[in-house]
Amino acid sequence: LKLVCLLAQHFDDGHCPMQPPTFAATLQAATGPAADAPKQTEDKPFVSAAALGPGPEPEVTRPVEFEARNLHSESTSRQWRPSYSPAYRASAIPSTGSGASLLPPPPPASSRPPLSGLNLGCDGAEASSRRSEADPTSPSSMRSPGGSNSMTGTPLSPTYSSGARGGTAGGINVASPAKRQTNMRLGNERRGIASRIDPEQVPRPVGQPESVKEEWGKVYETSKYSVPPAATAVCTIVDKGSCSCEFIRTSVNQVPAFPATANMSHVPITMICQPFAELLPSEAAVPVVNFGESGPMRCSRCKAYVNPFFTWHRQGREAACNFCSHHMEVPSDYVCSTDEKGVRRDYHESPELQRGTVDYVAPRDYTDDALPGVPVTMLVLDASAKSVQSGLFSQVLWTLKELLGYLKAPASRVGLIMFDDSLHFYAFHRGCDEARRIVVSDVEDPFVPINPDNLCVDVDDEEHRGQMMALLEELPELFEGSTCQEAAGCAALKAATDLVGSCGGGHVLMFHAALPNIGLGALRNRDDIRLYGTPEGDALLFPQEVNFFDSLGADCISRGVAVSVFGAPAKNTYLDMATLSAIPRRTGGEVFYFNGFELRSDGEALHYAISRAVAQGAAFSCVFKLRCSKGMTVDNMYAAWDAEVIDLSTFQVSRMSTTATAVFNLSHAERVEGQKHVYVQAACLYTNSRGQRLIRVHTLQLAVTSLLTNVFRYSEIDAVVMTLLREAASSALKASITFKEKLLKEVVNMLHAYRVNCASATAAGQLILPESLKLLPLYVCSMRKMAAFRSASDVRVDDRVSGLIRMLSLPVASVGTFVYPRVFQLAPLPEKAGCHTGVADNVYLPPTIACSVDKLASDGVYLVDNGLVLLLYIRAEAQPEYLLGAFGTESAAEVPKVVAEWDAPEASLTEGGLRIAAIIKQIRQERCRLPWQSLSVVLACSQEEARLLAMLAEDRIASEMHYVDFLCHVHKLVQAKLD
Repeated sequence: LKLVCLLAQHFDDGHCPMQPPTFAATLQAATGPAADAPKQTEDKPFVSAAALGPGPEPEVTRPVEFEARNLHSESTSRQWRPSYSPAYRASAIPSTGSGASLLPPPPPASSRPPLSGLNLGCDGAEASSRRSEADPTSPSSMRSPGGSNSMTGTPLSPTYSSGARGGTAGGINVASPAKRQTNMRLGNERRGIASRIDPEQVPRPVGQPESVKEEWGKVYETSKYSVPPAATAVCTIVDKGSCSCEFIRTSVNQVPAFPATANMSHVPITMICQPFAELLPSEAAVPVVNFGESGPMRCSRCKAYVNPFFTWHRQGREAACNFCSHHMEVPSDYVCSTDEKGVRRDYHESPELQRGTVDYVAPRDYTDDALPGVPVTMLVLDASAKSVQSGLFSQVLWTLKELLGYLKAPASRVGLIMFDDSLHFYAFHRGCDEARRIVVSDVEDPFVPINPDNLCVDVDDEEHRGQMMALLEELPELFEGSTCQEAAGCAALKAATDLVGSCGGGHVLMFHAALPNIGLGALRNRDDIRLYGTPEGDALLFPQEVNFFDSLGADCISRGVAVSVFGAPAKNTYLDMATLSAIPRRTGGEVFYFNGFELRSDGEALHYAISRAVAQGAAFSCVFKLRCSKGMTVDNMYAAWDAEVIDLSTFQVSRMSTTATAVFNLSHAERVEGQKHVYVQAACLYTNSRGQRLIRVHTLQLAVTSLLTNVFRYSEIDAVVMTLLREAASSALKASITFKEKLLKEVVNMLHAYRVNCASATAAGQLILPESLKLLPLYVCSMRKMAAFRSASDVRVDDRVSGLIRMLSLPVASVGTFVYPRVFQLAPLPEKAGCHTGVADNVYLPPTIACSVDKLASDGVYLVDNGLVLLLYIRAEAQPEYLLGAFGTESAAEVPKVVAEWDAPEASLTEGGLRIAAIIKQIRQERCRLPWQSLSVVLACSQEEARLLAMLAEDRIASEMHYVDFLCHVHKLVQAKLD
C-alpha cells in the first residue's frame, strides 16, 4: 500500500516513472535505518540515489593584467606583460623549487557555460517547484542557484549497488559511529567496505569540467536572472539597471519579508561588495557622468543617488525615491518630461537611469583641499644582511626595473628608500647622470631630508627614468656583502608615510626580511612556542607599540596614504606579522607573507605580487557608504582592513584594490511586506590613479518573499561560505576560541530549519541538504581544518596571522577553491586533457577528484589548485616512463629543474609537457583577474609534501574529523535538535 501511494503521488507530481519521489541528499539516522525502511544485506553497502557529475565551473577572468589606461595607449592590447625572464630566473641561484613562469596569457577568447553536477541535495518538492516556476530566460531554469559548486536542479535517476536496495529513496544509510569505527580505520587510511555510507556518493564539487562552448561565455542580463551566475562562472554580465554581480553579490537573492522568517532560516543576509572589480573586455566599461558643480541628483531625505528605480511624476518635475518612498521636487536643471509610461524622454542619453553602476565626477564640495593628488608609489626596501643574502633585495630591484616601462603619466611617480641601521634616500635632479644618496642616521626621529618632489619622481620622463634605471643597476653591487643585522623598519615606515602624505597621498610598499629592531617603533622578539595555545599566547595576535601605530594609522588615513607589507623572513625567523600588518589593515593595504623565503621557490610569486600592487589600477582616499531601503539595516562589516569606521555602514580607508571586498551583514529593522523589492546602494567617493575625484555608485534590486522555502532556494553557497569564513577569521584574530563551534552551530541551525520548515515528508531518520547549500557541511568541515585556525605549536604565529588576514582578503571568486582545493589527475593524462577545444586558445581540463589522500595513487602525478598556488605533485612510485613522456626525464628529482625552464624561449617540451603546460595556462587564464598563481613541484618525502597533504580537505587533520565522519556528526546534532 505504501508503494502504491508513493507511486500515485509521484505520478501526480509529473515525475518520470523511473525516478523516486524525492531526490534529497539524505543520511540515514546515526542509530541505523528507519523502522519502516527495507533492510539491507550486511555485505553490500547502499549507494545513494545520485551519480557523480561534472565538477565546479571555472571562472571567467583576464590574465594578470591591469587597466589599459594605466599601461598602454588606447590602441594597444589590455594585456600586461613583463619581460619573459623574471629575476628569480636571472639570478645566479638555479631554479629547482619553482615551477614554470608561464607568463600571463592573452585574455580568454571564450568561456565555459554553467555545468551540471551532483544532484544529491534537492528536496523533491523544491525540485518540482523550481521546474514549474523558473523563468525560461533565467539562469535558474538552466542551473541551480547554489554558487560556484552548486549542481543542476534536475533530478537524476537513482543508481544502486548490486545488493538489495535499502533505506528511503534518495537517502544514504549511515551506520552508527560505533559500527563505522569498527569497520574503518581513522585518519587518512582507506575506509572499510562495511561502512553504511558510500563515500563516493556524498556531495562534493568534483568531476569533468565542461569544455568551452562560446566566446566570453553565456550572456546574463541583470534584469532577467533570479540568481546570478556563480562567482567562478565564465560569463558576460550585461548591466540592465541592477548592478552586476561582479560588484555586489548577496547570500540570499530573495529577501524575507518578515524578521521572523529571516531568523527562522538562520541563513545570513549578507552583501558582498567588491566595488572596483575588473570587468571583462566583453563587458561595457563603467560610464562616467559629469553634472558639474551641482553634482548628481540625490534624495533629499535618505541621500540615495538617482538610479534606474527612481519613479517620475508630474511630467518629470517630481521624483519618488525607491529607498525611502520620499517624493521630492526635481532640480530645475535636471527636469525632463516623461512619456505615457512615466519614462523620462532622456532615458537613452542618461547612463544613471539605465545602468546599475556609474561613476559621477565629484563636485568641489565633495573634495578636501588637501586631496586629491595623483597617487604616488614609494618602495621601502630592507637592505640588511638577511635581505641581501636571501635574494629579496635583488628580486625587488629587478622587478621594479621591469615595471618602469609600464608606468605611464600621471600615475608614474615612484620613489625608493632603503633601510638597515640607517635610512637611505635617493634624490633625482635634472641635469645629473645619476641619483644622489642621502643617509639619515637618526632613526629615533626620522625625517624627510629634502624636497619630496626630488625623492618621488615621474619615471615616464626619460631623464628621470634613466637615472632610476642606473640606480637600480648599481644598488645590488653597492649593498653586496652587507653585514648589518639591524633593521630600522618602523623608522623608515614613518619617514615614507610622511613623504607620500606630503605628495598628496599614495601607496607605500614595505619589504621586511628581518624584525625591525632599532629606532622609532622598534619591536622585540616575543615569539615563544611554549605560549602557543595558552591565554598568554593570545597576546601574540595583537600588535606591539600600540600608541605609535595608532597615531601613524590615523595620520595615514587623514593624508590618503596606504601601506602594503611584504614579509619575507628566513626559515624559522620571527617577523611579528601581527604588528607589521597593523598599518596595512588600517589603511586598506595588502599583506603578503613568504615564510622561509628563497629566491628560487618564491621569486615568481613575489614578482607578480609586486607587479599587481604597483601597476594595477586602484582607488585611493576612499569613503564608502552602504545604503539599504526601508526596513533593512546594516549590523556588521567584515573586511581585511580595520577601517576608520564612521558608522556600521560607513567607513574610510586610504586604498581599495580591484580585489578589495567588504562583507556586510544585514538585518530587519522592520517588516518589509507590501514591498516587491529591497534595494541596496553602495557609494564610494575615491581618487583614481589619474588624480580624478569620482563617486562610484552601485544599485542592486532584490526580490522580497514571504516563503521560507524561497530563502533557501535562492541562497548562494559561495556567499554564505565567504560570510562564515570571514566571521571565523575575524573572531580568531581577536583570540576567540569559540569560532569553530559557532561554525558547526551555523550549519546545524540552517539544516535543521530547512528540515523542519521546508522539506517534504520523509522518514524521521534523514538529514536533508537543500540543493543550494548541499556543499555547506563539506566547506565548514574543511574550514575547521585550516592551519590558520589552529593554535598548536605546529603552526607559527606569523603563519597563523598572515593566514587569517588572507582569509579576510579573498574575493568571493577565490573562496570555493581556497576552502576545497581542486585536484587534477595528470597520470595517466585523459585523452582530451590539454588539447584545444576549438574555441580560441582554450584547452580541455582533466577531471578533478576528491580532495583526499585515499584518491591519490602511489604512482600518480597530480596538479593541486588551492586558488593561491599551483602544486605539481609527483608521488613516490611515479612511473619513469610517464615522467619521460611528460617531462623528458626519468628522474623525479630532475622534474623541478625541467619545469622551471618551460617558459624559456629555447625550451623544447615533450608532447606530454606541452599538454600539461597548456592545462596550467588554462587555469591561470580562467583566473586572470585574480592574483597570479605560481607553480611549484612537490616531490615525495619532502616538507612541501607534508604541507600539501594538510590541504586535503576531506581527510582527518589534527583533531578534526574526516568529511564522512563530520557529515554523520552534523546528522546526529540535527537529529538531536529535532528530538
